[in-house]
Amino acid sequence: MRAHATRSSFVVLAVLAGAVVAAALPAQLPVPYAQTPDYESDKTGVSTGGTFADINGDGWPDLVIANGNDILRQPVVVYLNRGDGTFPTSPDWTSSDIDYHGHLDVGDVNGDGWPDVAVSVFLGPNGFRDPGCAKLYLNDGKGTLGRAPAWTSADRFFSFSLALGDVDGDGDLDLVVATGEPYQNPPDFDRIYFNHGGVLATLPAWKSAAATHTLDVGCADVDGDGHLDLAFVGARGPNLLYLNQSGAIPTVASWASADGGTRHNGNSLAFGDVDGDGRIDLGVSDNGQLGGRGTFRVYRNLGGTFTTTPWWESVKFHNGYTSALAFLDFDRDGDLDLVGGGWWTQTAWYVSAAGALPTLPGWETAGTSVVEALFFADVNRDGLRPVAGEAKAVGGGRKLFGFDRRPVESLVAVVADGVALKPHEYAFHREGGWISLRTAPAQSLTLDYVTTEAADLGVSNWDQDRGNYVFRRDPPVRLTITPPPKSQFRGGEVVRWSDDFQVTVMTPQRALYRSFLDLPASYGTLPLLFGAAVVPGGWGTPLPLVLPVPSPFPPVLLGKFTYRAEVLGPDYVTVISRDSFSFEVVP
Repeated sequence: MRAHATRSSFVVLAVLAGAVVAAALPAQLPVPYAQTPDYESDKTGVSTGGTFADINGDGWPDLVIANGNDILRQPVVVYLNRGDGTFPTSPDWTSSDIDYHGHLDVGDVNGDGWPDVAVSVFLGPNGFRDPGCAKLYLNDGKGTLGRAPAWTSADRFFSFSLALGDVDGDGDLDLVVATGEPYQNPPDFDRIYFNHGGVLATLPAWKSAAATHTLDVGCADVDGDGHLDLAFVGARGPNLLYLNQSGAIPTVASWASADGGTRHNGNSLAFGDVDGDGRIDLGVSDNGQLGGRGTFRVYRNLGGTFTTTPWWESVKFHNGYTSALAFLDFDRDGDLDLVGGGWWTQTAWYVSAAGALPTLPGWETAGTSVVEALFFADVNRDGLRPVAGEAKAVGGGRKLFGFDRRPVESLVAVVADGVALKPHEYAFHREGGWISLRTAPAQSLTLDYVTTEAADLGVSNWDQDRGNYVFRRDPPVRLTITPPPKSQFRGGEVVRWSDDFQVTVMTPQRALYRSFLDLPASYGTLPLLFGAAVVPGGWGTPLPLVLPVPSPFPPVLLGKFTYRAEVLGPDYVTVISRDSFSFEVVP
């Protein structure tokens, strides 16, 4: 009888839940990240390179960091995801060697299905008097990186960044290295180390014709011909593009920006279709330390090459020490937004409106840091969306394909001409969003993979007063409860509160909403299932709820009650948002 009486009181809740209607769709959603990080690592590293990657194969992205920069010789480290989106303060894995590490990249170099880590060494053991190298840590196939590098380049050079990409189109990952140290040393030649059967050559088979100072490099199919092209960011010199010629990279750049010399000091690059025309544009940070303008820039793709001057440029970013930048459609409205960071300053979002970026950021972190890398993954898996059987147009010998939905979280299956391919038969780059096959499919290609609508933001900091950060994105459907103004009630009173929902993306969401009432003492929990729904993107409205307290109230039920509500994701298993409040019924 007591349980029945309480259950009947909640009939009102079910009726109200069915009466909720969608509010007007907002033109632009607020940035769904907290202004302070949800996680900060230990502060012992001069952290430079950083990314998320599932190193141990448990399905949860781990945090990979390369330490050192030009300040201290330090190790590469990995913070393992605890299986709930959280990370330990101290690393779980540490390399046995130390160096002045620059940036890193992650991919399956030897084709065994496990991610490996490639790292640039900016300076040699003697600092600015001594060139560095590139090196590779191989995964042992059981989820642990070897503590010592399994491969090191045989030649020496200053390198702040590198990239993995299937440059020659044979289905494995080659290593492209940006070279040059612009503070004290002469320019150098950029390099490619080709992969032969899962093993990188120790000497480069390609070098650029011109010696330059380049601080970053990336691989993307800029001209859309089915081959990966290379872009390098110039420091005290122009940005450069090398267009792939059917698997061969010319030694002379196909394009150079017109803003080289003392007017440009590029630090980092990012690729993305910013203007929404289906072509990949180039984003660059122009750091003011050595003469740059201190802005973020986008060079528009004009059909196979870029504008020589920026198509878009931000105003000077705070102190002008712009560093990392990245693109992400965080609100899922169909266009890419830009996140940028700097040294000793804020990290900021430039929120696009129909492909047009504002020159001033619309959101900034509350605190400052010394940003060196920005990267994304759904670390708590609250926005995952499986994509099954995505079909690709094949023919003409094409072997390089992009994923329609990004960011890509994980690759599930690759089926070419009806046959499931094994890892050594293709090269996959998660952050780049592409796959390159060893053999061109003749009839069909389908991809099964997982994307996300709630990518979390990782930040590496090389200031030793700061750790590395993770800013967790709000889930696609966020639930917060506005509790009643008081916490004690008597028989005959009414408990009033509201469950407040906000869909933080512009795309419709399938979700399950349910609630529970924990009864006092040992009377257990009363489940209340509100059911499944598809809610439109941008929808947000409070759901007012009431619970009349019967009078007279049974004395045995006097005490503390807790109301809990939660939203489950599209799999109807993963809880993506929850909240609760407690109240007490007194005599």
